[in-house]
Amino acid sequence: MPILKFRCAGCSKEWAKIMMDPQDAPRNCPVCGSANLEEIGPAFSYEGKSLERLMSVNCGTCGEEGFCGPVPSS
Repeated sequence: MPILKFRCAGCSKEWAKIMMDPQDAPRNCPVCGSANLEEIGPAFSYEGKSLERLMSVNCGTCGEEGFCGPVPSS
């Protein structure tokens, strides 16, 4: 069940829609009503570069590289 992004050529509005079935594709812009729509790809991307960037940040809890999560309170 992909979540796809769409763009209206009439007003440049972008939005995402859950696609349960190919027939669920929007036919008109929800803002201006234009039928001139473009599918611009998935709403979310899970690329390795994104994960690498996340893991290169120092953890606010322990100071180590990456994220270890919250430390349980004692």
